[in-house]
Amino acid sequence: MHDADGRQPALTDTHAHLSYVSERLGQRAIDDLAAAYGGSGAIVLDPGVDYDDYPSRKAAFGGLGFVRLAAGIWPDAESIVDLEARVASLEESVRDPGCVAVGECGLDYHWMHGDEGAQAALFSAQIELAVRYGKPLIVHSRDAHRDTLAIVRPVASSIPVIIHCFGYDEAAALEYAAAGCYVSFAGNLSYKKSGALRAACAAVPAGRLLLETDSPYMCPEPRRGKDATPLDIGRTYALAAELRGVGLDALAETVARNATILFG
Repeated sequence: MHDADGRQPALTDTHAHLSYVSERLGQRAIDDLAAAYGGSGAIVLDPGVDYDDYPSRKAAFGGLGFVRLAAGIWPDAESIVDLEARVASLEESVRDPGCVAVGECGLDYHWMHGDEGAQAALFSAQIELAVRYGKPLIVHSRDAHRDTLAIVRPVASSIPVIIHCFGYDEAAALEYAAAGCYVSFAGNLSYKKSGALRAACAAVPAGRLLLETDSPYMCPEPRRGKDATPLDIGRTYALAAELRGVGLDALAETVARNATILFG
């Protein structure tokens, strides 16, 4: 899968923190993305993590035709404490026509910046926004599969739910898919000890599959530990295609179609 110049064409990336990419790698990295993605038809979804980061991200990246923007609050300690005010502020961003999804938001029992109940309250408040405005929900879930599934299962039939940077096993992936969720895999799919992730990727139904970089994190092998951009996603596509026994072109079409359904 290469263009006439022998380069790999742009591939859909359903989760990339472009502001962090810019901070770490400079404007040149964004210019390189614009050159690669402009006019390609592929999209990059830039999620939110802070209650007030949407306006600056819209100003920086909203003019790039391949970028889709979301707004959400990651479960950090300050937002858990100041839930009502921050969710009220977030709602202004979610209402913006340029905001195509709510998130990333969810549960993180690894860093544990708040107890289970407090994290669930912040998560549920953002789910209510997604339902109210009819927008997809981008979910962060780390070491919290059972609680995440219990919270999203009742709403996955009403709004699209994306489990971003999926980090569990095949059984969990199939539970999310059965609930109606989309399951998104990142560059850690390529890491040596990620056998459970690879089995999950092979098993997820095509209509529920997404791929992402989570840039600037999760750079796929052989550049693990380096800062990633959406231009690194080709290695994840190549591995996922191998795992699923499909051609790279067919996989790219599948992910692009799913992303278009979700984000336009």
